[in-house]
Amino acid sequence: MPLSGRRPGVILPGGVDMALAQRLAQEAEAAGAEAIWIPDVRREPYLLGAAALSLTTKVDVGTNVAVAFARSPALTAQAAWDLNHWSGGRFILGLGSQVKGTLERRFGVSAAHPGPMLRDYVSAVRACFVAYREGRGSYSGEHFQITQPVFMPGADSSWPEPPIYIAGVNPEMTSIAGECADGFAAHMFLTERYLEEVIDPALAAGAAKAGRPKPAVLISLLVAPSRDLLARQMTAYAVPGYRRVLDHSGLGAEADAILTALAERRRGDAQAIIDSAVLDWLAVSLLDDLPSGIARWGRRADRLTLCVPWYGITGDEQVEIVRQVLKGLEKM
Repeated sequence: MPLSGRRPGVILPGGVDMALAQRLAQEAEAAGAEAIWIPDVRREPYLLGAAALSLTTKVDVGTNVAVAFARSPALTAQAAWDLNHWSGGRFILGLGSQVKGTLERRFGVSAAHPGPMLRDYVSAVRACFVAYREGRGSYSGEHFQITQPVFMPGADSSWPEPPIYIAGVNPEMTSIAGECADGFAAHMFLTERYLEEVIDPALAAGAAKAGRPKPAVLISLLVAPSRDLLARQMTAYAVPGYRRVLDHSGLGAEADAILTALAERRRGDAQAIIDSAVLDWLAVSLLDDLPSGIARWGRRADRLTLCVPWYGITGDEQVEIVRQVLKGLEKM
């Protein structure tokens, strides 16, 4: 840190199709973005990753992040392994556990113990990588067992192994990322104090426990042309599971007021509180202030990526903001 000499990357809007993902990835590479990141909110992220890789030649492409428990470890490992080889080592596998309600409603699966399960999931994925390279192997863990990851005989002896990033907010998941991940994908609902006093120590503790280097930190910076769009998006992220970020940053009373307003269906009031009392603490930047936003958050990250709002705006509007961000990045 800061940014290890890198320029920021860009997160593609989650609803783009594969053809548009190809075009935006090309535009991002031409604008000087160092990476293209794919969310898992509407489309299949590995297919969008393939699209982004297909017409680019230099940028990294990664999931930020794919929902781990929606897919078996072997399925995830196979997709990441093939994409990384095909791209010449440019693919990054970003994984997250996702919250209980979304797992059940969107994917029809559950994870009773997401932290230990994700640790075991990553171990299973890495065991699959070894099996693919050596042409044989298996995995037996606390939550996952894969007895024949190599179904068709053969060894990919020279193929590169994709790095694995893990997303998290709470200290437990962050520490697990420190234990087993190559990178940590921080959520944009983040304050500098929470990063310094919770995230960084938890990563370091997990890494020390496992006897491995502390993972690289990837920060997502939300960028929009107006405070209204920024506050609207952060209101969508103001869920009970994330309030710990505000509590730790001395904003507990604001968190109470925001969550009460949302529970009473007073979203406009919640957004107004975020705009007036919380927004300036979070990882956000106005489009016109992009250089200062990158400077502020880039000095705290090994990698930085720029993303745009999605809540309450159309897909076309999201794409237009992405292109404005790319113009700003190109001028820097």
